[in-house]
Amino acid sequence: MTEQHRRVSDKILAAFNQACDQREFEVAEYLLRALELSLTRQGGKAKKDNREHLGPVVDAYARLEALRRPKLRQVAGD
Repeated sequence: MTEQHRRVSDKILAAFNQACDQREFEVAEYLLRALELSLTRQGGKAKKDNREHLGPVVDAYARLEALRRPKLRQVAGD
């Protein structure tokens, strides 16, 4: 699939992964919020999402949590 025909949510997910790779956690968090908006705006009773599975979306939340965890431990003094 060409870049032009990719879903906005796929592009947001790619940007999220780049933000995580660069340890830009606040940006990654905002991108997850944008992803939520994109996914929920596309839905509705009469609309079917053709995405085969939401695994990458679920993985994104787990990735951010795992990356932030060491930072939270440092703040707490662990």
